Amino acid sequence: MNLSGLIELSNKYGKDPQLVLGGGGNTSQKDEHVLYVKCSGTSLATIDESGFVPVSRKALDTTLTKNYPSDDKGREAAFLADVLAARTLSDETRRPSVEALLHNLFPKRYVVHLHPALVNGLTCGKTGELQLKELFGDSAVWIPTTRPGYVLGKLCYDALRKYKKNIGNDVQLAFLENHGVFVAADTEEEIDSLIKDSINKLQSAVTYSPSQEYITVIDADIIAQIKEKTGCSYIEFRSNSQILDYLKDKDSALDILLPFTPDQIVYCGAYPAYIRDISELSELSGKIVLMKDVGIFAVGETENEAKLAIEVFLDAVNIAIYAKNFGGAQPLPEELINFITSWEAESYRQKEAKK
Repeated sequence: MNLSGLIELSNKYGKDPQLVLGGGGNTSQKDEHVLYVKCSGTSLATIDESGFVPVSRKALDTTLTKNYPSDDKGREAAFLADVLAARTLSDETRRPSVEALLHNLFPKRYVVHLHPALVNGLTCGKTGELQLKELFGDSAVWIPTTRPGYVLGKLCYDALRKYKKNIGNDVQLAFLENHGVFVAADTEEEIDSLIKDSINKLQSAVTYSPSQEYITVIDADIIAQIKEKTGCSYIEFRSNSQILDYLKDKDSALDILLPFTPDQIVYCGAYPAYIRDISELSELSGKIVLMKDVGIFAVGETENEAKLAIEVFLDAVNIAIYAKNFGGAQPLPEELINFITSWEAESYRQKEAKK
């Protein structure tokens, strides 16, 4: 299968920080028998043919009819084993995206999955589902928040079949609550058109927009103290007036104290620390420190880890701001935060992010 069109699409969208950050997002191309899907943790911005793994579509279809264990750990381990076994090369070592099953569900040739802050302002908004219907009518489907992995795949399978039965067409736009958007089409040009049209429709509903201007320099003594207290060698700092509005007190920060998406948990940790001054900083459970009236700090054992953490958390702030246009911010439910935090598939991506 010639993947040149898929690579071009992937690189184009992967290089746009308004659409993709770090190893986020994934893409695929398929024919009747084989799905080529992005490897887990691979960057779309630089991906080439070696970044995609061929998977049997028939084998993926089979997972939808299997009886997996009822417990989360057992189910996801068995499902992962089946996805890995679906790889079509006997010496294959590359790991398919955790969303390979979702890519297989769309009958179109290309599928592009993105997490733009504008899109997630809608999918993480309290009135997101209602406003999606107002903006897109029957041209898009809404997928409620659920456990990622097999459970999400099965939910999407049922939703896409129902849509086809009711509307008569295959789904080309699927908005996943607290997750992002899937775009499916048979040509690169149609993918481009669907994404552009979606962004324009969402932008038409926006009154509150995030600033892209940041202060990046802070007192060297504060940086030194954070390094000492966290044991991390790399620190990134960002601030602006919108960020400071959230950091006036802990109540003001509530909209950004819980994660909106799985990617935020992978790259930032589930829970940022809110402190009033440096003396309150103790052991971190994640990579983000929010300091009252100062700004956001991201820590990392590597430079890449700190840079990714700050980029993804700033994206979360942008989601919170965009969500004001869609009924206000709605983070992930606590039970899903706990599931994703301990999910092996996301632990794998966390390891890849440190590289």
